[in-house]
Amino acid sequence: MEVDSAFALVRHAIESGNAAGGYLIVGDVRGNAMELAQKILLTLFPDAREQIAARTHPDVIWLEPEGKARNIKVDSVREKLVEPMASTSFSGGWKVGVVVGADRMWAEAANAFLKTLEEPTPKTMYLLLTDSPEELLPTIISRTQRIELGTGDRERGFLLRQGYGGQAGNVDDYAIAEAVKARDIYGLVEIFAQMKEDAGPENLPQARKEFFRAIMALVREEMVDAKTPDEELYRKFRNVEAVESAYRQSEAHIGDEAVISQMIDRLA
Repeated sequence: MEVDSAFALVRHAIESGNAAGGYLIVGDVRGNAMELAQKILLTLFPDAREQIAARTHPDVIWLEPEGKARNIKVDSVREKLVEPMASTSFSGGWKVGVVVGADRMWAEAANAFLKTLEEPTPKTMYLLLTDSPEELLPTIISRTQRIELGTGDRERGFLLRQGYGGQAGNVDDYAIAEAVKARDIYGLVEIFAQMKEDAGPENLPQARKEFFRAIMALVREEMVDAKTPDEELYRKFRNVEAVESAYRQSEAHIGDEAVISQMIDRLA
């Protein structure tokens, strides 16, 4: 769906008093998804264009991934989203929580947010921006109205290279992509170890998935861009197999360095 078409539907819902308490906006979180979120915010706060652009409006709460692992932890959800959203609106009107990269919420953080989403107060809205909706809890998806703007491996590959358009976005994806292209085994081991440390024991499966997802996105981008003979394209399919194999091996009692080293050897 195009941004303008999606915006027309949301604006009509707002004007008719039938706006959803939460919208799951699936697309480029620094592109079309952010563009739609900005349009919605300007509809709710028409006289605050500069504050919306600068993210300084007191009734618009922003939450984004943090740290080297670029995730959203439970403390951040409670302190930077749930508690501020529970306070009275400064303007006496709407209060909006915008989660950029909602798929980056670890399980405990997602569950803390779910309680708020399940019991919305009047004139409260949540905008969840993501390019990986499959990473969200099904219960969060079921309690939001989904807007599919669309993104793909080719677009995601561009985001990997640019670090979400060069802004302070998904820095770990950018670092992972650079390390893969440089065949930097030890750099990847260090990134993976940091992601797991930041995630904590309860979120290790999701940290593993995030790490290998970033590598797979880069490999698939090479396949999309390939203008090569059949035998070269076959090699690129083997690269996908190499990443999938490494992901499976990382579940076993095999050291990260051994798994990543073997994967990089196959990619090379």
